[in-house]
Amino acid sequence: MPAPPDADFVVLTSRLSPRRDGGYAVAVASRLRLLRSIGVVRPLLLTFDVGGADQHAEDNRQAFRDPHADVEIRNLFEEILHDSSWLYDEAREGRADPDASYREIRDGAGRGVISLPVIDDAAWHLAETPVVVPGGDGHRIIAGFRELYRTWLTRVVAQLRSRAGDDHRCIVVICESKQVGELIADWADPDVRIVHTVHNSHLVAPCEPSSSLRDDGWRRWLALLDHFDAVIWPTASQQTDVTERFGALEGSVVIPTPITPDPRPRSHGGRGRDVLMVNRLVDQKRVDTAVASWPLVLQRVPDAHLHIYGDGPLRGQLQELIDDRGLTGSVHLHGYSDRVREAMAISAAFLCTSAFEGQNLAIGEALSSGLPVVAFDVCYGPRDYVGTGGILVSPGDVDGVASALASLLLDDTARAEMSVRALEQSRRLSPEAVGETFARLLEDVVARPARRRTSAADQAVLPAA
Repeated sequence: MPAPPDADFVVLTSRLSPRRDGGYAVAVASRLRLLRSIGVVRPLLLTFDVGGADQHAEDNRQAFRDPHADVEIRNLFEEILHDSSWLYDEAREGRADPDASYREIRDGAGRGVISLPVIDDAAWHLAETPVVVPGGDGHRIIAGFRELYRTWLTRVVAQLRSRAGDDHRCIVVICESKQVGELIADWADPDVRIVHTVHNSHLVAPCEPSSSLRDDGWRRWLALLDHFDAVIWPTASQQTDVTERFGALEGSVVIPTPITPDPRPRSHGGRGRDVLMVNRLVDQKRVDTAVASWPLVLQRVPDAHLHIYGDGPLRGQLQELIDDRGLTGSVHLHGYSDRVREAMAISAAFLCTSAFEGQNLAIGEALSSGLPVVAFDVCYGPRDYVGTGGILVSPGDVDGVASALASLLLDDTARAEMSVRALEQSRRLSPEAVGETFARLLEDVVARPARRRTSAADQAVLPAA
């Protein structure tokens, strides 16, 4: 693999929390490991959440699973708590919005270091409601989260260039969050390159190419595509749909999140009658559909068990559904766990009932563990990567899910053959296969001039399709 280009590499994410964000957090951590694998020395991760240092440390431990991961990690609010003088120097005279509510963040001595406006709106990050920075000469203000984030990013970039002894050193910013991407899309520094990743479907179910966009955030972000130096799509089908609908984009590339194979040995076809699900307990994952299918599975496979790993706001409702249907003996909610790969090694099949996806990392992990997959044929991810390593079912088809699972659980030979094919399918997701494409993209991005970026006021907005 060629050496990485001569540049510094920064990954931006709003937060990094596997318990709260599931596959998104795993994908961000995988991106950093991928940078390390292609030869980048200590890539820098920047986060913007206001959690405490202890919570950040725990989130990082869960995400990287390696206390010695060679990644530099910085958080905006931890740095403000440590020393807010740099932000005060950049702020200007002004006062808080008297009609806004504020959340004051205090340091260990109880001193207020910054007050953040509390904005009850999905586009809170775009509001210019003043952020208040107290100091010795009185309060000063920053014009909203855009200016707050950009002030810190400009400071970090200047520090990286100072460390390198090069005022024009190229900085490659890999943005993992659409909200942060909106805030930096007009960053006109000619030596900064912005590579933006995609993590989920931009369409509402049933996710046909002409379906409505999921929300205004996606509409705003898609209008900014030509402001980024490259956009990484997790699947070819999503890239194709966006290109056909909104036009071709220079620098658009398909690079899935890599999946590291499980080194544990596995007997092809798994053991017992255990079916595994791994996902957040949210509407998108439609775990209620899986529970609805389970009595039909039990009719044919009475000793089958469904093990569901993951947590989320629907856990209580799902447990009530399981109890009401008399399934407590065979459907088990395990909550968040960092031992999912161990469960995959001993399960017989993997189930995904999502209404839509971006890539679905758990499916990739299942395939790389030789675990046959049963999934709804939704965009995007299952139809791109399952292939012959599983069975795709029409979205919402409860009978189809039950039939596919029962056929796998009852036929050891067919399950073993599909296990071998699952491993074959997973090779497209290996770090080695993905790393080659990723390295070429970064080389190309650094070699080309940065794209022209207009001011935020000039940015177009896609029609409400």
